[in-house]
Amino acid sequence: MILLDTSILSRVFRRSQLGPAEQQLRDNVEGLMAGELPLGLPGIVLQEVLSGIRSTRQFAELEHRFLAAFAIILPRVEDHVEAARLRNKCLAGGISVSGPDCLIAVLAISGNHELFTADSDFEAIARHAPLKLFESRNDA
Repeated sequence: MILLDTSILSRVFRRSQLGPAEQQLRDNVEGLMAGELPLGLPGIVLQEVLSGIRSTRQFAELEHRFLAAFAIILPRVEDHVEAARLRNKCLAGGISVSGPDCLIAVLAISGNHELFTADSDFEAIARHAPLKLFESRNDA
């Protein structure tokens, strides 16, 4: 399964004006959505993407679209503990990353999923953990 991060969904679905890079991301995500690979969202990503949307209509549209298109991956208690352990490991290695990002990484790692992200913090996390990052392709 490919898990999508907040950085991808925000760029693709929350912006009305898309530059060339965002349009390429949108094409990749829509290609994935039309394909056969299973796609998922960590529950915290769903919350982050929907947070701050002021339009009730846009909120409802995105909520419906995300719940229909993606499996929602929820953490277990053990995932929270492992996320804290991962954050401590990163901090000890001189890398400051957020707790939610560590939780997203742990959900990807524990489920043997790839993470589709545009957030460079996950590249840093991957240097300290077996996190597999999805590389978008032009033909995705």
